[in-house]
Amino acid sequence: LAAAAGLCGCDAAEDLSAALCTRQICARDEWYTVPLTVEQAGDSRDALAKALYGRLFDWLVLRVNSCLAQGQAPQAQRGAGPGATANTSDLFVGMLDIFGFECFAKNSFEQLCINYANERLQQQFNWDIFKSEQVEYEQEGIEWQYIEFTDNQDCLSLIDAKPFGLMHMLNEESSLQAGTDEKFLDKVKAKHAGGSTYFDAPRRLIGGFVVKHYAGDVEYTVAGFREKNKDSLHPDLAGLMRGSDKALVRDVFAPGSGGADATADAGLGTAAGA
Repeated sequence: LAAAAGLCGCDAAEDLSAALCTRQICARDEWYTVPLTVEQAGDSRDALAKALYGRLFDWLVLRVNSCLAQGQAPQAQRGAGPGATANTSDLFVGMLDIFGFECFAKNSFEQLCINYANERLQQQFNWDIFKSEQVEYEQEGIEWQYIEFTDNQDCLSLIDAKPFGLMHMLNEESSLQAGTDEKFLDKVKAKHAGGSTYFDAPRRLIGGFVVKHYAGDVEYTVAGFREKNKDSLHPDLAGLMRGSDKALVRDVFAPGSGGADATADAGLGTAAGA
């Protein structure tokens, strides 16, 4: 705890402990300290860790873009003179980090998100390699033999289509005060069981459902789906980070920053010091 508090720039480890394990609630113009359960405190810890990771990632992207945009790199192609420069749009680094498809003995919300990302990438691959190329062949009158491939659009629609995709139904259930994981599962089964070839809810599977992904069938257990979907950072924790002794932490948690509002004053040196 002391090490985490030091890295976050908290005055004392007790401040971080209090923000993780209690909540300040205002009722009738008076403030009360309400202790959290072990499970709630764990959720607060996870939300803070994810917020730190996400905001620092955005900060890093902003810094890389800023460094690439500074100065003009020499244009050294196609006979350009020594004084020629490249446009800032030419100073570009692209990276694609692909999650591996996941199927474990127990799969939860994290696996659904990762496998959904893979479904999206698979659709992009299908479009680039098969659909768009074959459309271009037709337009140009090139003789070719049609290539059969599996289109996973229906599986994507099961997950993200409005208003009855799994993600949208989960968002709706998460917003309800009386919502539960079990109610979410009941609604999902009522809507999609028998109605989608990519969804299944076998009787042997208690507390979950099956999505038939392009890479294989995956059984998802819904316990914890709502809490993981909320993943909200409580104002007490956000306020503690905004009061950090470290400039970098203050910058990435500044109101309206969204994690990417870091300024040049933060600097790479500050990051190293944080």
